Amino acid sequence: MFSLKTLLVSVVAAATAVSAQEAVRYGVVDVTPTELSAGSSFTVTYNSTLARWQPEAVDFLLQRTANGQPTGGYVSLQRNDYAPDQTILSADLQTPDLSKFGDGTNADWLLWAFITYPDSDSDLKLIGGSTSGQLTFA
Repeated sequence: MFSLKTLLVSVVAAATAVSAQEAVRYGVVDVTPTELSAGSSFTVTYNSTLARWQPEAVDFLLQRTANGQPTGGYVSLQRNDYAPDQTILSADLQTPDLSKFGDGTNADWLLWAFITYPDSDSDLKLIGGSTSGQLTFA
């Protein structure tokens, strides 16, 4: 029988493995600060050093969460072209008006970096994403 400690360690290890897999596939995104308010400024940094695919574009999006699970669609913050030799993208952004989402300004959100990259076996464009983790809006 598993103890609570064993279960928590397993959950944390699994979440870390998923985050590491996302980083290897799509790159790493970080946000500072992680506690935001309406109209506040924050910095998003995307790093493709570990990414399997070199992005042609990087989109920053917000997605609301409830109980740690994504709910609803995405709020687009910014689309960025990404140079073939680029490895770091940093953007200074402001929190949008989230009042249209009910209590959206008193909720947790995820910030996603979705990358657009070419398929190596065709002329298709593919999209994948990596998340920063929870952001809190007060």
